[in-house]
Amino acid sequence: MNILIIKTGALGDVVRCSFLAQALKDKYKKQNPKIFWITSKKAKPLFINNFYIDSMISEENKSKFKKIKFDIIINLEEDRENCKFVSCLKYKKLIGAFLNEEGQVDYTKEAKYWFDMSMISKFGKKRADILKKKNKKSHRQIMAEIIGLKNFKKYEPFLRLTLHQRKFAQDFLRRYNLSRSDRIIGINTGAADRWLKSLSIKKTVQLIEELYKNFQAKILLFGGPNEVERNREILRLTKSPIILTGCGNDLVEFPALISACNLFITSDSLGLHVALALKRKVICLVGPTSSSELGMYELGEKIVAKSPCVCCYKNNCKSMEKINIKDVLSPIEKLLTPKITLLITAYKEPKISKAIESALNQKTKYDYEIVISVPDKETLNIVEKYAQKHKKIKIFKDPGKGKSYALNLIFSKIKTDILILTDGDVYISENSVEDIVNSFLDPEIGCVSGRPAPQETRKNKYGYWANFLFDAAHRIRKKAGESNSFIECSGYLFAFRKKNINKIPVDVAEDTVIPHIFWAKGYKIGYVESAKVYVKNAGNLKDWIQQKIRTHKSHGKLGKYVDIKTTPKVKSFRTEFKGIFWLMKYPSNLRELLWTIKLALARFYTWAKFFLDTYIFNKHYNDGWARVKSTK
Repeated sequence: MNILIIKTGALGDVVRCSFLAQALKDKYKKQNPKIFWITSKKAKPLFINNFYIDSMISEENKSKFKKIKFDIIINLEEDRENCKFVSCLKYKKLIGAFLNEEGQVDYTKEAKYWFDMSMISKFGKKRADILKKKNKKSHRQIMAEIIGLKNFKKYEPFLRLTLHQRKFAQDFLRRYNLSRSDRIIGINTGAADRWLKSLSIKKTVQLIEELYKNFQAKILLFGGPNEVERNREILRLTKSPIILTGCGNDLVEFPALISACNLFITSDSLGLHVALALKRKVICLVGPTSSSELGMYELGEKIVAKSPCVCCYKNNCKSMEKINIKDVLSPIEKLLTPKITLLITAYKEPKISKAIESALNQKTKYDYEIVISVPDKETLNIVEKYAQKHKKIKIFKDPGKGKSYALNLIFSKIKTDILILTDGDVYISENSVEDIVNSFLDPEIGCVSGRPAPQETRKNKYGYWANFLFDAAHRIRKKAGESNSFIECSGYLFAFRKKNINKIPVDVAEDTVIPHIFWAKGYKIGYVESAKVYVKNAGNLKDWIQQKIRTHKSHGKLGKYVDIKTTPKVKSFRTEFKGIFWLMKYPSNLRELLWTIKLALARFYTWAKFFLDTYIFNKHYNDGWARVKSTK
């Protein structure tokens, strides 16, 4: 299946339309669609790392697509040239703007809502402006409706930095002696000349002074090619220290510099859409354009000018002068201070006290709450005694229908920014909360894994097996983290940005599917090896096999929910087989060599049993509490 999207400008619109490729891949998943995209030569760097697009070409070379027969063409451009080009292509279905039989620019019914508010509106500009002002739908919702997509909130603009861009950002931070723990705020209050969306120089200076005074922030001043003199004047007038990022950055450097910021304060401009696509906290200043269209993806706030001229789209609009600087400052502390929740899930855990005490005794500067989810009365009695003594502990009564079922209930009720998950039959190192939350200072990080460590030594067979498997997992995660590759998290201890997860499937384990969800949205997966979680492993062959087969099955239906071609499946027989050479290097004596051979045979058996259960007997992973007695 071939799908063509035409979106060339404006550059901010190109960025916010980028989610369409992923959405179309998902919608037509069974047909294995190939996504083609025509954009401007200038915009191409914005798609460098977008693996949802199979073929990207600049509009200067678009004639190369004339030989391809498309199943669907989506033209989001209004100009006559692109409409004429579309009308010459071979296709089964056209959505968007085109040239009709009379040679006039027209648009399809699917795109009517959007183009009725545009320059090519059939109602004329006056009526289009009225419709624009009345509109309450976000751009993302409108675009999703154009392609017939209902679950639009699942998708966000996609922009993942390259290794070169990350190095560029790191070099910039190093040059100015900045670190991720600093409060780095980007100021991008200028804008293109089409509408008067810029905050005045006077108000920008006032904003910078207040940011420095109230938040001790490191201020980065951004600007485009036309704002050199503007930024010089801001630099001359302000008394607070400012770091100029330059006004000549291209679309490789500009996103990299925005990625250095913890918070980005911007007008409705390209900078806004790049910052949101990079998952930065954002405050957007809105005047002559539509605030309703601007989706913030729970990443920040819109400060709309208190003016009757808002959303007028007039060239002489003065609404930006009505922006109140106090309104801009108000949400900053909340945006820069995350709420943290440590969630412990437990089922019939007689030794849960150690997990609770390790959660209570964290050495950290961060304030955090502890939520403990329990279905059984015996464990609940232990938890209640702790809750009576410690106000930070909250109890969630699990209905006992399974871990994923309970998590979905908790996700629907809990309001937090960073959610750390662990279990009642393990305990975490005293630095875990501190080091995990610190990793989220990098806004690119969406999900992180801690490091499981066995409570057993290598002195007996099952302790040796546990040490090898955990060491192997550590080696894989560390290597992936260093190369910014995908990392599969450990369910014993992992954390994620809660805003992105409201519900998970119950036929795939939570630690399997959640990292894939973040990777698909463009986030990085982090590995915090210093955050250790100590695990008691199975102590007999029956329990060991039961546990491993359940783990294999918990990954079995992953393909229902994520595109494994773009979000790699780490736990598989093929990837495990590749580690056989490292396995044979692990033993340090003859006895351990014998245990190694037995481990290889046991792993082979669990994979064979998994394949038989799954593909022959149709026995799949089911949500539910599975108790392994020898681990208690």
